[in-house]
Amino acid sequence: MRGIDPSISAITLNSVHLEGGPSTLSGTVVLAELNDVICSAEKIKIRHGNGYEHYEFIDAQGGVGGARANSRAHDGGSDPLKLRWVGRTKIAE
Repeated sequence: MRGIDPSISAITLNSVHLEGGPSTLSGTVVLAELNDVICSAEKIKIRHGNGYEHYEFIDAQGGVGGARANSRAHDGGSDPLKLRWVGRTKIAE
């Protein structure tokens, strides 16, 4: 993994719930198990095939900065953070 914002790096150790996008990435996934994930305060990009799938936080606890890291999903709670698919970009050749 690379490009992880330190304020949300805790999410890479837990599962997240992805809505929309490719069927192979939908549902609850553990980001640490994926090959290439880029996180920022606003969204997550996951390498998939010849491009990146873009997901934005929709979780009510997913505020800017450290609020995501302090959500129930990161303190042993059962509700993973929720992200919604917003688009795809291709990798330049």
